[in-house]
Amino acid sequence: MKSTLLIGLCLLLLSGCSTKPNIVVSQPYLITIKNTQIALSDTGFINFGKDYANVQIFSAGAALFNLEASDDMCVDGRCTSREQFNTMFFNHEHYATLMDDLLHMQPIYQSRNLKKIENGFEQEIILPKSHITYRVINHSMTFRDSQNGIMIKLKPLQ
Repeated sequence: MKSTLLIGLCLLLLSGCSTKPNIVVSQPYLITIKNTQIALSDTGFINFGKDYANVQIFSAGAALFNLEASDDMCVDGRCTSREQFNTMFFNHEHYATLMDDLLHMQPIYQSRNLKKIENGFEQEIILPKSHITYRVINHSMTFRDSQNGIMIKLKPLQ
């Protein structure tokens, strides 16, 4: 009886560490990510929940890349603050929620230099250490920072 109670208590405590956010939307994409540390282009999923986004890239059924954006940013299980993530991933100190805006295909930098185009928008933003071109058309997104060699492309799969 005591061992059953002890096992139940241990399972209850351990299950608290493994709670995952509820996924509300999951969509398949062709995802391309290139920066100074990684260069990947393959099929994957972008999952959204309340205050949560997750990017997973697969090749031959194996996970190659897993990015989780919530309070912190976690890449393949290694978590950092959003500011540290931006410095490491983008080679520049961007605002904390830049990746969220990109994944949700929303204008960046408070809609600076926003140009409406047919079925989307584009922005060109020049910062002291970045030259960004960003385009969203028909649920596809391209983000480039030519000064830092960064590219992110999302193209929905049909």
